[in-house]
Amino acid sequence: MNDLVFHPIWSIPWLIAAAAFALALIFWSLRRGVRSRGRAVTLGLLRTLALAVLLLMLAQPQLRREEITTLRPQLAVLVDNTQSMTERVDAAQPTRATRAAEWMKALAPQAKDFDVRLFGFDAAPSEEPAWESLKFDGGQSRISASVARLKEHFRGQPLAAILLLSDGLDRADASHAESAADATAAPLASGTEAAIPVFTFELETPFAPKPKPKKVSLANLDYPPRIVIGWDTEVRAAIAARGLNGQTVHVELWREGVKAADTAVAFNQDEQTRQVAFPVSQSSPGAVHYELRVADPAADADAKKSPFVIEAMEPGNRILYIQNTLGFDFKFLRKAILGDRNLQLAAFVRWADGRLVNIAAGGGAQAPALDLSPQALAGTAVVILGDIAPDSFTPEQCQALAAFVDHGGGLVLLGGPHSLAAPGFATSALAPLLPVKLPAEYREGNFPMKITDTGLHHPVFGSLFTSIGDFPPLLTLNAATTVAPTAEVLVETPASPRPAPAIVSMRHGQGRVIVILSDTLWRWRLAAKGWSSERSPYDTFWTQLMDWLIPKEQQKENSNRLELFTERAQYLSGEQPEIRAILRTRDPAAQPPATLPLQLRTPDGKTFDYTLKPAQFTGRDGKKVNGFRATVEPNVPGLFRAKATATVAGAAMEGETRFTVAEPPTELTGKPIDRNALKKIAQGSGGQYYDRAHWTQWRRDLHVTETHTSKIELNDRWNHPALIALLLLLLAADWTARKAWNLP
Repeated sequence: MNDLVFHPIWSIPWLIAAAAFALALIFWSLRRGVRSRGRAVTLGLLRTLALAVLLLMLAQPQLRREEITTLRPQLAVLVDNTQSMTERVDAAQPTRATRAAEWMKALAPQAKDFDVRLFGFDAAPSEEPAWESLKFDGGQSRISASVARLKEHFRGQPLAAILLLSDGLDRADASHAESAADATAAPLASGTEAAIPVFTFELETPFAPKPKPKKVSLANLDYPPRIVIGWDTEVRAAIAARGLNGQTVHVELWREGVKAADTAVAFNQDEQTRQVAFPVSQSSPGAVHYELRVADPAADADAKKSPFVIEAMEPGNRILYIQNTLGFDFKFLRKAILGDRNLQLAAFVRWADGRLVNIAAGGGAQAPALDLSPQALAGTAVVILGDIAPDSFTPEQCQALAAFVDHGGGLVLLGGPHSLAAPGFATSALAPLLPVKLPAEYREGNFPMKITDTGLHHPVFGSLFTSIGDFPPLLTLNAATTVAPTAEVLVETPASPRPAPAIVSMRHGQGRVIVILSDTLWRWRLAAKGWSSERSPYDTFWTQLMDWLIPKEQQKENSNRLELFTERAQYLSGEQPEIRAILRTRDPAAQPPATLPLQLRTPDGKTFDYTLKPAQFTGRDGKKVNGFRATVEPNVPGLFRAKATATVAGAAMEGETRFTVAEPPTELTGKPIDRNALKKIAQGSGGQYYDRAHWTQWRRDLHVTETHTSKIELNDRWNHPALIALLLLLLAADWTARKAWNLP
């Protein structure tokens, strides 16, 4: 579409007025200066034409052109790239991958009006350049998650539909006994995702499956890699059985080659998963080798013997937390401490009747009471006093807490309207170890936080906090006016006329005390600008605070030690575990060796030699640790034992660690395609499911609205060479005529 539009430099009335004035001047000048009527008419005509051309140029004409482009809608073909696509479940039919290839050959004539994009998926989708690049060797499939990710990938683009080629066997939760169909379709029918239909196709015709052989497998094994001596925990497992309806299998837990416990599991369905749990506790430190065994002829290799290692830690990392109410500060602080397997938490909260009750025991009459005697505190590393009134503690309990800190314990005081705002602690036996002067008025508002220079160099914060631009502001503050002379202000809030302390630490005797002058520190769980760790600033703060408050074992023992460890206790075949070593010596000036020898003993009795080389580790809390490392290559599944030796200043040390290697889970299940799941995926998204006889009908059912884009172009015409040439020609003709007639 072409149109001529004008954008005059002046408004139309002004242009008309200017043209009329110019014509009047032309008429007046010719009448006064030219006596010949013929010559006056000729010059008037030339000048009038030049004026008209000039007016046309001043009106600035432009040619408006609208260009309309039709966009081809996009079509995403999502292909299951897992092993089950190559499994021949029915000997009379080709594999699902072969059927998918047949479908792809028929796609070209149907999708000629689309921009077709090919994606393969197992746990997540990835774009493929061609069908030949699909290897069908992926791990366990996640159908619903892959479809959701693909829709997110095409957000804002003209995606007409997703054509899904899969067997419908979603492995999002292998231990779940229900059909995968419900877990697959549910997330696809919610939100804006339903606007993109998913068409699914039958890649296997129905057949009568042969009776399946009996099989028992280990679907999941959950155990704590570390426990504390004397504390009870559990080893949990999910046992999946097929063809054992009405039968029972025996599951056993073995410890260091000796059966420690067993239980019977009954199955009442043809395919079912049941949970088992075994209590576990250890009375001495060190790594213990366990095995979970299913004593049944139908058990596969992993179920018959699945080894794992649990390391027992020395007691002493016990945290006692006393709080007034079950608020946000209690909820998130408790979660942060329980997230560290090396810490054991005993939390007491004031019950409705005024008693302080262990939260794990409930509020019954038999619930244990709070014991703050010196004998009870002897097994505690840190005591956290929440926002609880000082008069909740007797003078004897305050004296016991003061002695606890003096002998090396850690004490944390949390802010709020009751504890730090009252004068009770300032007049008790705890007064000498308070980092700030109490009472501190409790205020509500918006208090931005800033780590001080002292705080940035303090172990409680460390390197992870150096790049933080700001924290979410706190909503409360106990406004302390005076800080103890030996205390250190780690965090403060800007205030007038001077900053107010928010987190203050102090050493007292052999112990350490820290006071947090707010009960809304949990807001640090929100993201902070510049934060790079996986854990939130709040969780990291409490982890590093506990690490600073709890006396280190090597400090207490003051001995030479060689610690050997891996990042995980269990690996899959093909992974390369990294074995790390930390050498601790009684003499800090002792020179460690350049390298350490490492021996790796495999499950089949072979021994391989490696060399541990110097390295620096970065922990989850951001701290740097000097040590040694070596990457090993397990060659068989089972239990591996690693041992290293070192000699420093004549002292010989030895360290040992264990880890297990298991075969990765397989996608080969022997199951036919799950038509119910494929139908639910299609119906939940507004699409259709097609059996083999109706493969090609998807194009008829897909109604696509043609998308157009409009592009407007404006081309100037006022500066066209023809107009400029005409204007110059008219002016030149006027000048030539006047010269020829001897006119001025």
